[in-house]
Amino acid sequence: MPISFTIKPLLQGGALALALSLPLFAVEGVGVIGENDSNTANFRLMWIENPTTEATVGWVQKSGKPGVVHYGKVDKQRKHHLYTKTQAVQRTVTIEGGTNCFAKLTGLEPDTEYFYVIKDEAGVSRRLKFYTAPSKAETFTFINGGDSRSNRKTRQELNKIAAKLKPLFISFSGDMVNRATDKEWDAWFIDWQLTISEEGTIIPIVAHRGNHENKKDAIANEFNTPDDVYYAFTIGGDLLRYYTLNSEIPAAGAQSEWLEKDLGKHASKVTFTAAGYHKPMRPHVSKKKEGDNPYKWAPIFYKHAMDLAFESDSHCNKRTHPLKPDVNGEEGFSVAKNDPKATVYTGEGCWGAPLRKADDGKSWTIDCAAFNGFDWVQVTPTAIHLKTVRFDKDDSAQKVQAVAQMNSFKTPDGLSIWQAKGGELLTIKAKKK
Repeated sequence: MPISFTIKPLLQGGALALALSLPLFAVEGVGVIGENDSNTANFRLMWIENPTTEATVGWVQKSGKPGVVHYGKVDKQRKHHLYTKTQAVQRTVTIEGGTNCFAKLTGLEPDTEYFYVIKDEAGVSRRLKFYTAPSKAETFTFINGGDSRSNRKTRQELNKIAAKLKPLFISFSGDMVNRATDKEWDAWFIDWQLTISEEGTIIPIVAHRGNHENKKDAIANEFNTPDDVYYAFTIGGDLLRYYTLNSEIPAAGAQSEWLEKDLGKHASKVTFTAAGYHKPMRPHVSKKKEGDNPYKWAPIFYKHAMDLAFESDSHCNKRTHPLKPDVNGEEGFSVAKNDPKATVYTGEGCWGAPLRKADDGKSWTIDCAAFNGFDWVQVTPTAIHLKTVRFDKDDSAQKVQAVAQMNSFKTPDGLSIWQAKGGELLTIKAKKK
């Protein structure tokens, strides 16, 4: 039965009327976690240097002064004043219609869930959450893909699928936009919000530069990366070291010197190494020029036993056997299946850009085909496993069921996986170093 009660007024006259006109809750940030009454938008979270203890929060401030990040290990929903820590913006970049804001969070705990909101003069953002990387060798998943510059519908669908796979991070290997204009970046980031789950989980992005990010500072201004957009980090203690390389500047010189030095320091200490960059060394589309610039990394990869290399740009998909650079081999490579220093090459796109016919397979190619999708990768202490998500015109993100938990690698109902020659699962076993 209904419950009734009576409030006896303690105020008289105008004072009572004023009191009754006030909202019952006057605390900012009260409301469901997805609400946003601030002037913030286009949320993103970057991993750049040490994802076990650091993360960079990014957003667009549409108007007013930049907001402040309020965060902590306990979910206070949108009640910003209850979070234990704050971080002011450390860098801003003026864009059309607002300001890109970046706040680097440091001193975080490994393998920990963090919650945050952004408080500005207008109100409080939606509540978001993320996980830091583990500091111990434990299984995790990530996604790699690139070339999302043209077909927004496909891009949006693949973003939704990525959210349902709940990876630890996404490495995006370039050509996010067609032209690096503020208008195109705004559309791209609006679509990127589809990678955020209903519960507010935001997936860290590891940003690479492609040729369509033709402004030298484009990636740094949108993701707060180093200016030259090459960097590396380690996940899982000594499990994986990931390299973001820049194929749009000279591969030789300073970049190769840095790569050689870093691999010399870390490669023998970690179980796996992987690298991502935009231009493929040897494209699997005949109309594309050979990647003689990134090919300069191949001897360095081989010297230091790089396990896996992700490429983009051609707008198709491919897998290779383990390869070593060989001046007598086809296009400078030969198969080296039992060589512990050999590298597997995968990728070449495509997250929505115009597809191109995969008509330039090599003797060392396992398979290649033209379709949209991305690589879904599981890293364990004993092996790397890779599946390639395939998205065709009859596919839909709505049909895909979400995985049961973060870092699960069981193919969910409704998800299409490329049935490549050699099987849908590509496995790279840990090498003795």
